[in-house]
Amino acid sequence: MNTPKHRFFAPPEQCTPDHVVLPMDEARHAIKVMRLGVGDEIVVVDGAGSTFHVELETLAGKRAVGRILSRTSDAGEPKQPIHASMALVKNASRWEVFLEKAVELGCTRITPLLTQRTLKVRFNRRRSQAILVAALKQSGRSRLPVLDEPTKIRQILKDKDDDTVGLICHEASSESGSLSTVLSQAHSGVSLLVGPEGGFTEEEVSLADDAGYNRIWLGARRLRAETAAIAALAVISQLVDVEK
Repeated sequence: MNTPKHRFFAPPEQCTPDHVVLPMDEARHAIKVMRLGVGDEIVVVDGAGSTFHVELETLAGKRAVGRILSRTSDAGEPKQPIHASMALVKNASRWEVFLEKAVELGCTRITPLLTQRTLKVRFNRRRSQAILVAALKQSGRSRLPVLDEPTKIRQILKDKDDDTVGLICHEASSESGSLSTVLSQAHSGVSLLVGPEGGFTEEEVSLADDAGYNRIWLGARRLRAETAAIAALAVISQLVDVEK
């Protein structure tokens, strides 16, 4: 059975054991934009781990219903959870780039981080959630990452599980290590911290040290916050062995 190329999203409450009802905006896209018809086959992901191969049965107005032909679980998901906490940045478009790439690179949880040098404390949740859904469909994943409310760094440090390896992006120093070296130790997940444009304060770095976080160095060039996050996640996603 060939895999259809068109991918759509439907939350779990709109999926039964036999059928999927597409949300109104997804149904509109299928009917008006993609010009799909009865009998056409699509892929539907529910964001909770299930990916369905679906044959469209009903297309009427803004309603699209399909019969489930097959189901797979956890397609495209990492073997271990990846939690990325990045400080909110003033430029919304740069935050949105980070969100999109974080999904593509396997993040399972995303936290807008509040630090001493963070200049923005709010973000557009509705738009951010839409970006996550779009990236979920595009990347072939099956679980929608959890998107937290803005959280202070002290709380993130306090909440880290003991068997999760903690990483904090830090400018070059004799105490910074490589990602491959740090992630070679046994762990059940990854927690990544990326600071604002001004970087973490020495106090925050010291607190992270005390919480068991490892300082990591991403090279000799100064990176924007979202670039540092994406660069780190690209390596992490490979090292935790994302399932194909």
